[in-house]
Amino acid sequence: MAQNIAQDPAMTGHSATIQQPTGKGPFVAAAGGFLLLAVVGVAFLIPKLHHQNDLEDRARDVSGPPPVAVVAVGLGQPSSKLELPGTVQAFAQTPIYARTSGYISKRYVDIGDHVKAGQLLATIEDPQTEQSLRQARAALLQLKAQLLQAQANAKLSTLNNTRGQQLHQEGVISQEALDNYNAQSGANDATVEAAKANIAAGEANVRSLEEQASFSRVVAPFTGVILSRSIDNGSLITSGSANSVTQLFTIAQSGMVRVFANVPQSNAPDALSASTAQVTFRELPGHVYSGTITRSSTSIDPASRTLLTEIDLPNTDNKILPGMFATVTFAVKNSRPPVLLPGNALVVRTAGPQAYTVDGNNVAHLHSVVLGRDYGTSVEILSGLEKGDHVILSPSDAVQEGTKVAPELEAPQKP
Repeated sequence: MAQNIAQDPAMTGHSATIQQPTGKGPFVAAAGGFLLLAVVGVAFLIPKLHHQNDLEDRARDVSGPPPVAVVAVGLGQPSSKLELPGTVQAFAQTPIYARTSGYISKRYVDIGDHVKAGQLLATIEDPQTEQSLRQARAALLQLKAQLLQAQANAKLSTLNNTRGQQLHQEGVISQEALDNYNAQSGANDATVEAAKANIAAGEANVRSLEEQASFSRVVAPFTGVILSRSIDNGSLITSGSANSVTQLFTIAQSGMVRVFANVPQSNAPDALSASTAQVTFRELPGHVYSGTITRSSTSIDPASRTLLTEIDLPNTDNKILPGMFATVTFAVKNSRPPVLLPGNALVVRTAGPQAYTVDGNNVAHLHSVVLGRDYGTSVEILSGLEKGDHVILSPSDAVQEGTKVAPELEAPQKP
């Protein structure tokens, strides 16, 4: 019975068919896994497709003109403040040299001393000038004695000439003797005039030596403060003012100081129209000094395009020191107030500063502008825009020349 079953082909094939499902199990599991992954992928893909559809719907909704915020530009204030750096200089400052040679016998002042005009600063011992002065005075006394002698001789010759004329009239003396009397009288009179001239020359020589001797007293030329001194007692001094000559002192007038500021060319006419300026110092907080605009260089420096302006500033308390850095504030009146453009409306590209405007047809136009002063939130426009122009704030890349836009007017911004 067992042999018959093994030899039956039908039975053999049926037996093979019963063992085949056992070998397909892994393939069924793999197919199920792929099916699960497909379901998960579809689950994630459906939200993405919905999001894409939303984006397309939004794009269709904003396909019209891009909305932009616009503002009408106005003019700046008719008056403004211009702050510039300044440098302080003494109103008058000069080096002091000796006019006579000798040794310093006494020095009376030092650096930082405040002196008055004519105050004695130092004395110079000059024995040569003193000796020459004594000799000139003695020579002047001799000339005066010679004048007295000449006057006596002239008086005597005048009397003799008068007697000679009387004797000549009486026939006692000849005409020749009378002529001698006249000539002698004239010569003596000339001697008197010469003696007077010699005395005048001697007096001039004495005055010159006296003035030279007075230079041994070095005095202050004006009221001020001693900035430097290069001598001490016993120093040898040579007169003159060359580089090889020792400088005695440097004195500066401190009661009034000059403040120099370089005003830009664009602000020069308006700054000069003001009469006063406010000056402050970082080292003197809380102090505001009012100075007078006195003069300017009346020319623009071609290197910096600025106008050198001088402000005279009282310094009664002597707190302002020459050489200090100052901040000068000019209250200027703008004869032609410039247009003020909001800072976020300015477009800076390779072509230079520009701004977009919107015309009556809601079309954007790009304008090149010339900038003035920058106030941070706004900037002056010297040319390129007019009062009342509607400019676009923070223009996006969608805004180009000739673009149709949907403007939304906003309130003007303050500088």
